Amino acid sequence: MEDFDYPKYELQESLLVHYGALQKLYRDVFVNFENSVDLKYVDERETYACNSTSSYIRPLRALNVFGKWRIIVNNMRIGHEKLTQSARIEECVVSGDPCDIIVLEAHYNTQCVQKTIYHRFLVYDPYDYTLPFMIDSFKLPSACACHVEEYNLLEEGRDANGKKRRPRNPGPVTTSFLPDIF
Repeated sequence: MEDFDYPKYELQESLLVHYGALQKLYRDVFVNFENSVDLKYVDERETYACNSTSSYIRPLRALNVFGKWRIIVNNMRIGHEKLTQSARIEECVVSGDPCDIIVLEAHYNTQCVQKTIYHRFLVYDPYDYTLPFMIDSFKLPSACACHVEEYNLLEEGRDANGKKRRPRNPGPVTTSFLPDIF
């Protein structure tokens, strides 16, 4: 996805002007440029309870945890280094659907639920002339989980094993077999 309004030239100039402060602010980006998402491990024996799609993103803009749009520093050159920030996201295909592989007895309900994680990115604020960079937090989709709700057996007239209970004895019933003469 392209962002035609991404302030590439202004950002490049600010990166050069504030390079020293930027290194201190986001030291781990400068120390380790190896992209950790390339080292993912996949176990072929695993299967997922809910349909989801995963991808690796390098966002240019996003809403932070406070609902404010931020410009994320990404795909920028600083000297001989290229500054990139990646994140792995996983989204439910349809959140709220029953789980796929969970085969439970009829007294359980399952539902696919979107899980999120907080991720930190280096952002650029073009209106801050002192130091236009900071670290900000963003809420990203991280997994599609299967939520299992226990069905209340007792309300449905079943015991803890799921078998139908016999109706309770309603208590003493007043029945008269004697004639009304007494």
